[in-house]
Amino acid sequence: MKSTSLWCLTAVLATLLLGACGSSTAPTGAPAAQTSPASATSTSDWDQVVAAAKKEGKVVIAGPNYALWTQGLQTFSKAYPDIKVEITEFNSRDFWTRLATERKAGQYLWDLRIGGPDPQVFDALKNGSLAPVRPLLVRPDVTDPNRWFGGINGLYADSAKQSLLSFVAEAGYEAYINRDFVPDSALSTYEQLLDPRWNGKIAIQDPTGGAGLGSATTMLVAHGEQYLRDLFGKQKPLLTRDQRQEAEWAVRGTYPIGIGIVPTDLELFRSQGLKFNIQGLDFPRKLSSGSGGIQLIDKAPHPNAAKVYVNWLLSQQAQTDISKLAGVNSRRLDVPSGNPDPTAVLDPKHVADYVPHQSEELLPQREKAAAIAKELLQ
Repeated sequence: MKSTSLWCLTAVLATLLLGACGSSTAPTGAPAAQTSPASATSTSDWDQVVAAAKKEGKVVIAGPNYALWTQGLQTFSKAYPDIKVEITEFNSRDFWTRLATERKAGQYLWDLRIGGPDPQVFDALKNGSLAPVRPLLVRPDVTDPNRWFGGINGLYADSAKQSLLSFVAEAGYEAYINRDFVPDSALSTYEQLLDPRWNGKIAIQDPTGGAGLGSATTMLVAHGEQYLRDLFGKQKPLLTRDQRQEAEWAVRGTYPIGIGIVPTDLELFRSQGLKFNIQGLDFPRKLSSGSGGIQLIDKAPHPNAAKVYVNWLLSQQAQTDISKLAGVNSRRLDVPSGNPDPTAVLDPKHVADYVPHQSEELLPQREKAAAIAKELLQ
């Protein structure tokens, strides 16, 4: 690993490890009147928040573009049937463009966005489109730092530890290999990924956002700029913005090497009875929150419903259900990992091998990785 990048990894990861010993249609209509969420410092206060949320009637969410995630996020209705959940699936790059257009027109339709902190999320934070989510955390089992890997501060990707909360923490792979088509003896390291024989056999999720960008950033930090340029420029991976398509290509062997594949999509194919031998290419690994992040939209039209939803989402029961459904590893220490890959659970012994690519500290590297991708892949 490059020495110039090592300080970034250890500094950010130290913070994490010290504490560790609805419907699918878009919302419509005019923006609701802006109100402030009720406070909650006791059981009676919380009851008032819930009562106010029921009067608001619904919470409007921009959710991850994965069916299993949507299923998990909609289970809120079981706990609070009087509060409707409206979820629209989005790729991050599409949602923030839409939000900006709506805000220019004076429309404030969204309460929350559930998804990872892409660079567009940091842009939204800088331009005032987001409000701090930390003040919404009020339930005792949510605010207890001993319940969370890295404590409460470890939940946040932003340096201020206020706005970009992430409730998933996984050691993710940058590249996945279908071993029925590419044996381990032929490809077992990232250096071998540059072998000319793999030209035309690699697909990559759009590296300007999402899992594709996370993988590209991790490779940049771990292997340097020239490696990334060689991978994109010489191997000419096929770029796709369709997450399920890339996973299907890997499953069928059409493109047996997939960079930025989302494990949830592989789980979806497994749930349909398909059998395949797809494995991740090991170390370095990206420390990822995947789609497990919460952002509170500024001037949310249903602030009390949003508050109830966030506290429910971070509860042990909700985290257990979502982790199992989506196949992810919650940051809650009292929730078993739902990821079928046991190596997805962070191991302190490999602290130097994890790249916290979604942290604000590594934002410059993310921006460089996206710029290289635009130059060589678009």
